[in-house]
Amino acid sequence: MSVNTRNAVARVARALGWWLMVLVGLLLLATVNRVTYGGGPEVDRIGTASARECVEYGPVSLHGFGTTYRCTAEVRWADGDVEQREFPAGQLSPSDVGTPVEVYLDIGDGVQEETTIGRNGSARFSELRFPVKIALGFAVFLVLGLGALYNTYRVFRPGTGSDTESDSGGSKRGGRKDDWPVTAAERAGVPIPRLVVRLRLLSAWCLLVAIAVPVSTVVRFDAERAPRFVSPWPQVGRALLVDVPAAGAVIIGLVLAVLLYATASAAHRDAARVVKYGPDYLARGLSGGEPARALLATRMSRLAESERASRAFGIGFGVALLGLAAWAVTRVVSAMPGDAPWSVWLAGARDSVLLACLALILLFTAETRYHRLSELLARHEINHVNRGTENGFVAS
Repeated sequence: MSVNTRNAVARVARALGWWLMVLVGLLLLATVNRVTYGGGPEVDRIGTASARECVEYGPVSLHGFGTTYRCTAEVRWADGDVEQREFPAGQLSPSDVGTPVEVYLDIGDGVQEETTIGRNGSARFSELRFPVKIALGFAVFLVLGLGALYNTYRVFRPGTGSDTESDSGGSKRGGRKDDWPVTAAERAGVPIPRLVVRLRLLSAWCLLVAIAVPVSTVVRFDAERAPRFVSPWPQVGRALLVDVPAAGAVIIGLVLAVLLYATASAAHRDAARVVKYGPDYLARGLSGGEPARALLATRMSRLAESERASRAFGIGFGVALLGLAAWAVTRVVSAMPGDAPWSVWLAGARDSVLLACLALILLFTAETRYHRLSELLARHEINHVNRGTENGFVAS
């Protein structure tokens, strides 16, 4: 088998592998949708239902992984009405035939347009369902879907690449010429600036917010649905600084995480350009007829004058966040009963933990622009001298 044939087979196998992951992701999404199915904690009607007949699905079906049943049942509502209702998969089973079970009906209105009917168990997943679907949908359709489409494209266009060298020595990124090209090896050889570390950690922090906010709602709604729902742990809501909507936290958190990570990659590439090209790159946008080094010297002197104020502002903001986190801790201690489970304490301490993490990220990655550029320019000068020495002369 020739090399080209082996490469073609590898590309096809890689594309099939990606599509298999998409299929598994969709089945996982369907499984989560079934398991977390349910309306809000406050519902319109409650009653009992006795299953009449059930249809089996599984172990793998459109409802995800596992054996599940879609059942038709006779429902007796608390107000005396009796009717036949079909329940979604996963709510009733053949073991419920002839046995009354508690059920509820939540008529959709406003943001929630879907009318839900199901077994009246705990409402702990009522605020978790939509955010989890958003997160999994984001992973399946954006990450896995784009990966599958790209690898399928490479099957038919194997010669294409993300970066191709141009005749002028520059590179093309996305069809546009890059006047300041850097290779992957040059990027890897540049010490990672604190700015890049900060952006990556902030991206991870946004993901943490997207996870912590919906998860913290589980203990607050861990009780049966009712027309007038009463939380088993209202102290959690009183301990939080801000009761952020779970869906909003997930959407904004995921979007910011992606943007911050992309910005970190751009900042790392920018640092590699500074190390490679030095003053010429930094002075590219400065106006004036002076040489690049003179223009850059003027710019650096201005940054040096404001360095102390910039450092003080950055540290002060981090310390203020730590103080806010400490205040959040006092709210948790005053609101929580001493016999509360550890999961309730964690839910109540959500804001204090998130604020403390954010403050530590900002404090430990604090760096002024002057210091960052000075370090990169010093690295450029060292590389310039080393290249001159290798070529048989010392740059003056």
